[in-house]
Amino acid sequence: MAASDSTPSLPQPREDLLAQRIREGDRAAEAELAQRFTRPVFLICLARLRDRDSADDLTQEILLAVLRALRAGHLREPDKLPQFVQGTARNLINNFIRTRIRRAESTLPEAEALPFDATAEFRRVERRQALSQALQELSHSDREILELAAIEGLSSLEIAQRLGVSHDAIRARKSRAIRKIAEKLHPVSHIPTVKPHS
Repeated sequence: MAASDSTPSLPQPREDLLAQRIREGDRAAEAELAQRFTRPVFLICLARLRDRDSADDLTQEILLAVLRALRAGHLREPDKLPQFVQGTARNLINNFIRTRIRRAESTLPEAEALPFDATAEFRRVERRQALSQALQELSHSDREILELAAIEGLSSLEIAQRLGVSHDAIRARKSRAIRKIAEKLHPVSHIPTVKPHS
């Protein structure tokens, strides 16, 4: 007799019989399922969630979902009960994480819930209108230079190369345009200014 044959083998758990017994309403089989899978499922939950309380709650939910599925005969291959439990755990953990993310996003304050400062909003509107008016009063070329600097982020040298004008001329025209806008906006208090790229 081979050495391997002389070693007594441990009785293997019969997941197929366990699933069948649960389907037939055997309460002892349900308790056996919980005893067999509670710790492995808990460890999976803990590894994913990093929170013992959430892992404990979700473990109970997963085992209940497995029980309901087995009672309803949803496990087509009873010998694959461990894989079925693992798949159920994976799905419910993923759902839990998605729900938690959505809940966190929904707790962000809505725009309507934020305090509305009518005076501050009026000042913002006033500044935007004043800036728009000041830009309209610039010459087309000066406005183009500011747009290339502020919107496209080009430096004076890059603007000069694009427009075929000297670097010094661009710097002078940009400085003059900014000064004109500042003078127009002077009556409007606390206007934030952004220094364009040189």
